Amino acid sequence: MRFVVFADTKERLQPYIRNKIVVDLLSGAFAGFCSTVFNNPIDVVKTKMQGVNSGNLSVGGHFADIYQTRGIMGFYSGIGPRLVRVMLDASLTFSLFHQLKRTAAQFLANRAAANKKE
Repeated sequence: MRFVVFADTKERLQPYIRNKIVVDLLSGAFAGFCSTVFNNPIDVVKTKMQGVNSGNLSVGGHFADIYQTRGIMGFYSGIGPRLVRVMLDASLTFSLFHQLKRTAAQFLANRAAANKKE
């Protein structure tokens, strides 16, 4: 999911921002944001199931328990720190990868051009 969101966001930002690294950072951060928002409810249920007081509830039982006790926002408890971590992780990973890819492509192109001159 992250790569699809990253690629679509990057495509939309490129006409407005010329610096490729900034585009990669922003696109990666948005991909991390989307990933966290969509995965957090499942992560909250998983964490609840791993707890000492989890009881014998099934996955559906934990979903129902969280919804009944804390409402829809109960599925987003603890999202702040996770958002910061995942957004930083995704933005740095995507921007470093793509910058290394651009640098390697440029190096190989320069090397091929130098070999043709000889």
